[in-house]
Amino acid sequence: MLGRDKIIELLKSLMREAREHGAGQAEALYVGSHRSATRFANSAVTQNIKESDRQIYFRVLLDKKIGITSTNSLHIDDLRRCLKKAIAIAKQIKPLKFFHSLPEPSEYPEIKTHFPETANLTISDRIKTLDNIFKKANSELRTPNSELKAGGAFSTLETEIGIVNSNGIEAYQPFTSANISLITSSASASGFASQFDRNIKNINTKRLLSIALEKTIIKNKPKKLKPGRYTIILEPAAVNEILEWLIYIGFGAESFIDGTSFMAGSIGKKIMSKKMTIYDDGTDLSGFPVPFDFEGAAKKRLDIVQSGIAKGIAFDTLLAKKYRRKTTGHALIPEDVEGPFPSNVFIKAGGHTIDEMVSMVERGILVTRFHYVNGLLDTKTASMTGMTRDGTFYIEDGRIKCPVEDMRFTESIIEAFSRVEAISSERQAFPISWSDAGACIVPALLIKDFNFSG
Repeated sequence: MLGRDKIIELLKSLMREAREHGAGQAEALYVGSHRSATRFANSAVTQNIKESDRQIYFRVLLDKKIGITSTNSLHIDDLRRCLKKAIAIAKQIKPLKFFHSLPEPSEYPEIKTHFPETANLTISDRIKTLDNIFKKANSELRTPNSELKAGGAFSTLETEIGIVNSNGIEAYQPFTSANISLITSSASASGFASQFDRNIKNINTKRLLSIALEKTIIKNKPKKLKPGRYTIILEPAAVNEILEWLIYIGFGAESFIDGTSFMAGSIGKKIMSKKMTIYDDGTDLSGFPVPFDFEGAAKKRLDIVQSGIAKGIAFDTLLAKKYRRKTTGHALIPEDVEGPFPSNVFIKAGGHTIDEMVSMVERGILVTRFHYVNGLLDTKTASMTGMTRDGTFYIEDGRIKCPVEDMRFTESIIEAFSRVEAISSERQAFPISWSDAGACIVPALLIKDFNFSG
């Protein structure tokens, strides 16, 4: 890590040079990351990866014209060259008549988002943890003449973000995270568990193994069910797979404005069950808090769906100015043309345990997670398809009776979320693919008449 002082001073010096070279307004964003991951399969480590990356993005505003460039070099000559190129680009393109200013300074809360014990975890530490998982997994296996294998990935990430602009913004925040995904498999079944946390000390491998093994060590052979509509319980991992697609196709300003989002034309209307509340809040300490977005706008709560009613979508400064809105603090890096997207998304918790939800089902299916979800079938209705994986079970008379062969679903998620009957009180965190500094926090859902097509 370079640290706050080095990053902010470097970016400030570049902003001074931007003004000297005629930039009306300018912004410099630094994003640096150090990733380390260990992959494993068949109860053996197969790969260790360690990579570092850093990128500086320049955004120049000159007579309502924007120039954007980036470089991964911190050599001062390369930075100056990249900055001058952004200015040159701004001089060449057409002006955006609606855009007259980069964000103004904001106040940011002090939030602890960096844990040295996570950043300092070594490859040897991860391998030792995994060896314990492998040994424990086999000691728990009670099926004669069978072997249980563990696979998955164990990763850590350290990120620091710094932003300075010519309007006076000076923002810096470091982050860490640890993520472990575990799949245990026998000849007849597989189980999945995962945990995502800022602090490696909170990762509970014993609990993860217990969850995965419970779905793997089974006596009954998987049952094949006919396609049709079933009452289902989606565990948090399955809910997260769907929520990520909802964010991508529906909760950002781009898809909303071009009319492809299921939110378009629906603000103020009921689109889900009144039990469903979805919101984004980078200040919520129960999640993965982030004080500001990638242009320095302060994070605040955004109500997306409130008691089933569509309420709002994510804007950055550029699109907010264009459509006479206010930024909601969801800008991504300047080169991301698909954003803005919510990056700290919560589904409001309910009041049930998963066991209680199972007891409420006369006949249905418990889904641990999905695989290969395609959320682009029809974005206006949020129609998606995908396969169940690593733990699908038949429920009868309020009890889990037997495993089920994996099934394909094809369903409008908006319609499915209109049939939510219960929500778990416990929620789980999952990383998101479009930002190193965010997460989704989701519960389990009990849904009636969910369509399985095969």
